Amino acid sequence: MSLPGGATSAERVDWIVGLGADPVRRNLLITQCYHDLSAALAGRLGAENANWCTFATWASRTAGRFIRDEEVPAAFRELLVGSPRLNAAVGRANRAFGWIGADVRLGEDELLAVARRIVHDVGELITEGNLKVFSELGPVFSRTLVALDVDDDGAAVERVAASLLEGESDRGGQTLLRLALGGYAAAGRTEDPRRRAALILLANARIGLHEQIRLQPYIAGSIDAPVRLALFDPVDDAAACLPRGTRALSKGVLRVVLLGAANEAKRHWQELCTRELMTLALPDETLRLGSRLPAPRGEPLYPLLLDPVDDPQTLDFLRRHQAVRPTPVASGAVNWTKLADRMRYIIDLFRSRQRWGPLQGHPFTAEQQRQLAAGLPVTGRL
Repeated sequence: MSLPGGATSAERVDWIVGLGADPVRRNLLITQCYHDLSAALAGRLGAENANWCTFATWASRTAGRFIRDEEVPAAFRELLVGSPRLNAAVGRANRAFGWIGADVRLGEDELLAVARRIVHDVGELITEGNLKVFSELGPVFSRTLVALDVDDDGAAVERVAASLLEGESDRGGQTLLRLALGGYAAAGRTEDPRRRAALILLANARIGLHEQIRLQPYIAGSIDAPVRLALFDPVDDAAACLPRGTRALSKGVLRVVLLGAANEAKRHWQELCTRELMTLALPDETLRLGSRLPAPRGEPLYPLLLDPVDDPQTLDFLRRHQAVRPTPVASGAVNWTKLADRMRYIIDLFRSRQRWGPLQGHPFTAEQQRQLAAGLPVTGRL
């Protein structure tokens, strides 16, 4: 089965967005399409600088772990079943169930059912976020590539930018995208490699900010998943078996008794989800986003053309997001639900890896590409 349209065509993007019945394959195709868009944009602006689609390729690939339910359920299961404090709290809850004569018990199966439910719900949030960003930005980049091919003075890209909705990103606007497209076009026209690098960094950062604003509810919802409410479900089951006159009081007492177990389960989830969500798998390295950003292997933290940044607009953007100097965080210090914390790190990451060659590599092996293009199950490590 051949894929519709060219690799970066609007037709291909629309077809991928429409694959609602197969979110796993759609994520793989989104990742592949981001890579194709990245490579095509590099052909217009220069492959020495990563563009936003380059970073989006690896972010989408990493998101696939949640979408495919691969690693997280097993890790959460280990945390829940192996936690002495949680087991002690569950034991107290089970004794309370016995005291009121309710034929309900919490065991490993019930805990795993909670884990499956939460992981499923969070997987759907990540899936929705992945699709939301691609369905908006994929068409924009597809049209921009066509404009760059006919553009000598920036007019064609300006027409694409003018078609976007003016306004703030948190109110549905796309002004940040309009500015970013103008920045890419200006970068393509300049002969100064230092200025080109700064313009691309600013364009990448503006799109990154727009993207993160769009993703805010999905990220916050994932880390703050209702684990406690899921564990309270057995309380409702138990109370339903009791005489009507004692049902409300018993339900309140049971929730208090179960609160310790619920809080412990929530703590484990947030610990796991923060660790997994705050991870970005790049070629040859995995970044822990709550830790200090390391320098690329064998390189300084920032490439020479971006250290220092002397373009006034780019420098002003970095200053407003407190990203002029390396992100001063220790392990676990970043609150990934806070947009300001994420952006400080993301801008730092963009600047640090903008001229790092391995980032331009393909996210899939040749065999995986063949399988994906043929509509076959994609095998091997993803």
